Amino acid sequence: MTKANKMFQPGTILHGVIMGAFRSNGTSFEAWCKDNGVNTSVARTATYGQAGGEIGTALLDRIIDAAGREMVEMAYSNRMKREAANLDRVRGKA
Repeated sequence: MTKANKMFQPGTILHGVIMGAFRSNGTSFEAWCKDNGVNTSVARTATYGQAGGEIGTALLDRIIDAAGREMVEMAYSNRMKREAANLDRVRGKA
């Protein structure tokens, strides 16, 4: 199992967090793809979980590491907590 599979659920939230992490590092997802010879569409399918095989999960690991794993973990965790709190409010539990 790759590092990416241990904490992250690929999808819209993870993709947005990764994009933000690259921006906060003064670069972009697209620039990383270009610099690493990775088709942007292929990389995007990895972050959204549409390429969940060995190659897709390995690519997702590379992307997360390049964006800054600690930053991605922190931002992803905070975002998921906010989403859970919003769900609780909508369901009348908060």
